[in-house]
This record gives sequence, C-alpha cells and structure tokens, in this order.
Amino acid sequence: MRKLIKSLNSQSIITILILVVIILVSFQAVDRISNDKDDRSAAIEKVIIKAAVQCYALEGSYPPNIEYLTENYGIIIDESQYFYFYDTNGSNIAPNIEVIKR
Repeated sequence: MRKLIKSLNSQSIITILILVVIILVSFQAVDRISNDKDDRSAAIEKVIIKAAVQCYALEGSYPPNIEYLTENYGIIIDESQYFYFYDTNGSNIAPNIEVIKR
C-alpha cells in the first residue's frame, strides 16, 4: 500500500479527488431530481383524492373512474407525462389512487 501511495504523483491524487467529487455531486443531483418528480406526483394525487372526496360529499358515492372526475369535476390529466391508477372497491369505499411519472 505504501508503495502505491509513493508511486502516485500529486497530479494523480488531485485527479482522483476531482473524480470522487464529481461522482458525489452527480449522485446528489440525481437524488434531487427524483425527489422533485415524486413531489409533483404526490401533489397530483392529492388533487385527484380531493376531487373524489368532493364527489362523494356531493353525490353520495365515489366516482367510478378517473374519467368521471375529468368530465364532471374539472380534473385535467396529462397521460403523456404520468400514469394514473384509479382502483375502486365499491361506491362507498374510497378508491386507491396512484400517480407515477412516466
């Protein structure tokens, strides 16, 4: 190990340190970007859930599908950027709603 350290010159050590810093910064950037996407998906989910609860309060049953919310409650969905999962278990049980970035 000592022979390896002695054989490395200062330029090699600086290069290795710079590479390590670049790798760490890259991982942080990727993590931040993925968290931003998760935040947007969660915000969209909350809006759809609120609309479903509003439908339940006004009509006495949860909407049968997400298209019902778009037609009657003004929800705008962007299927080119997100996957929307809307699973109903009955008209009086809250649906399982999930939004995932494509």
